[in-house]
Amino acid sequence: MADVKIRNLPDRVVDWHKQRAEAAGISLEERLRQLLEREYEDTIHKLAAMLREHRARIEKETGVLKDSTPLIRESRLELEAKFDSRPGRQRGGQVVRPRRKTA
Repeated sequence: MADVKIRNLPDRVVDWHKQRAEAAGISLEERLRQLLEREYEDTIHKLAAMLREHRARIEKETGVLKDSTPLIRESRLELEAKFDSRPGRQRGGQVVRPRRKTA
């Protein structure tokens, strides 16, 4: 966990947060921690909602696109079989390294 020190806060701001913390039955530190965490969570949720809306708009315009992973794998394997003639290579990109000779 990180520690943060904020310098030069106006006294009125600190006093206001102290009063709010006391009214809630928590420490000033806990109140400020909650505020920072809430801001983070709210921002993440807003971003996620924005991304969902963006995705829905794209899917509406283009339709749902199929997963291209199998096509990419197939193309990669074909290219490797055709062009990769380095020793120690096997189909699928797995490298078999020769063992080192020991003296």
